[in-house]
Amino acid sequence: MNKSVILKNKIILYLSFLITFFIFIYLVYFLINGQRGLLKYINLKTEFQELNQTLANLKSENSYYLDRTKRLQPNTVDLDFLDEQARKKLGLIDKNEIVIILNK
Repeated sequence: MNKSVILKNKIILYLSFLITFFIFIYLVYFLINGQRGLLKYINLKTEFQELNQTLANLKSENSYYLDRTKRLQPNTVDLDFLDEQARKKLGLIDKNEIVIILNK
């Protein structure tokens, strides 16, 4: 074969290898750092766990307040809870109770 043909084939082989290498580097870069890459996935996973924890806390707080309002509804009044709230919020006392006021 002619030396120029062999040289031409080597150059084509080298360029195809070089282009393939850069395409591979490009794909790996966007696999790790792209809009849907691994780093974004890890950040979203962490945010998801934090939001699930916040949701669990809010559900717990919501059930606490639902329980308190359910106790004060007219058809299911908890008299002990009603008495406790009247004493705390309104400052009511019973007939034979003594109030001692302490100054700070």
